[in-house]
Amino acid sequence: MKYLQNIVKLKIFTYNDFVGIVGNKNLAKVTLKNYINKGYVVRIKHNLYSPISFETNEMLADKFLIGSSLSETAFISHHSAFEFYGYYNQIYDVVNVSSKTLIRNFSFEQNEYIVIKTNFNQYVEKVRGIKVSSIERTIIDCIKDCNKYTDLEETLNCIQLIPYIDIDAILNYLEIINSKMLYKKVGYILSLFKEQFNIPDSFFIKCHDVSDSVKGYFDSNKKALVYDSKWKAFVYKDLSNYINKE
Repeated sequence: MKYLQNIVKLKIFTYNDFVGIVGNKNLAKVTLKNYINKGYVVRIKHNLYSPISFETNEMLADKFLIGSSLSETAFISHHSAFEFYGYYNQIYDVVNVSSKTLIRNFSFEQNEYIVIKTNFNQYVEKVRGIKVSSIERTIIDCIKDCNKYTDLEETLNCIQLIPYIDIDAILNYLEIINSKMLYKKVGYILSLFKEQFNIPDSFFIKCHDVSDSVKGYFDSNKKALVYDSKWKAFVYKDLSNYINKE
């Protein structure tokens, strides 16, 4: 019981964290095994643990904290980031985690953790101790990976609930990714929310200028797409109908 107060403060910890608390590797190994056997600590996966609350008898680490603790570079992303920010109306049992470090997908309790490899660590914030993609990055990542890790209709309805976006952050992250087709996709989607976010015409001009030389498909669902001459891309017809008008 001596070290429980320390790990309760952490909510989630690794073996090395526990060694740092105990101060001795052998004692840490024996103590940790004892805590697990007595039900004081739960092993989430290899080298990742969470203490149990004596008040609620529940694990202190929730799915978002677990996901963002899978590696030094891991953070909650895509639809799970929208859920974290409160823009999903239902709870999902799939947790999207982006990471520069290679991590295998795994399941724990009722949740499946799907890890998405990323080369970028920009626009990741720490909110209530949890690493999560910013709203602007979440929007772009969901559009970029549409119908792969996220559903287009759900993405649109999440965007509709957002009160404010930073257009400069949108442009900066697009510049980091440096995909002409992505400029086209993001410009096309955000044109549906031009009035909501008071997006200036200069943003759409920028998206057009950068992407004008390329043509392509919004996603792999080619049979559902029609050519839009304004954006010079195959996109979903009447996409505004996907948005919940209630």
